[in-house]
Amino acid sequence: MPIGRRSNTRKKVILAGVQGLIIGVVGVLLFGLILNLANDKKVKSQEVKVTTPTDEKDKVEATSEVEGKSLPFQAKQYGMFTSKDSAMSFIGSQPSLAKASVFQVGNEFFVWSDLYVTTIPTQEAEVLPTFVKSLYVSTNTCDDPKVKKVIDLIQQENLTKNFFESIAKKEDYPADLMEIVQAISAFSDSPSILRMHVFSHYASTNNCIKLNF
Repeated sequence: MPIGRRSNTRKKVILAGVQGLIIGVVGVLLFGLILNLANDKKVKSQEVKVTTPTDEKDKVEATSEVEGKSLPFQAKQYGMFTSKDSAMSFIGSQPSLAKASVFQVGNEFFVWSDLYVTTIPTQEAEVLPTFVKSLYVSTNTCDDPKVKKVIDLIQQENLTKNFFESIAKKEDYPADLMEIVQAISAFSDSPSILRMHVFSHYASTNNCIKLNF
């Protein structure tokens, strides 16, 4: 074979190899790019979107000292978070916390599932770590006597829907009390859960309610 023809063949082989290498590198880069885009879309689709209000009225004031009369409660707590969104996302990711609620105290957000007065049932083994947190509530600065009365009322041990319905003078309590009780009773008849959600509603709408740990 002539030398010139042999040289041309060698150049074609080298050129083909270079082209193959370039195509392979480009293919790997494109595959990696497509994979990253797919992963980004998957992560975004799994994000929990929470559109909860962050109005000032949603805050429960925490005080180092609770003046005058203070009512003791015990909350079953599952965690403390630095934002309401993260607390709500945590509840949303745990099916066992479907009946839990978020309480804001200062700049901290607590996930509670039950609110007790004196009798605390024996704690059963749970998947999520939890403990009972003692707290004290004062309504001394509340001007509305109906707010004070409803917080006093939930100090009763055996709260039930029938208990609220049997109240003689319902006009002495907030006008929406029975509506709130009806809504809660639709998904739970537990006194501790009923108490927690009634307290959560009025604490979030009345910043005169002061809470101390």
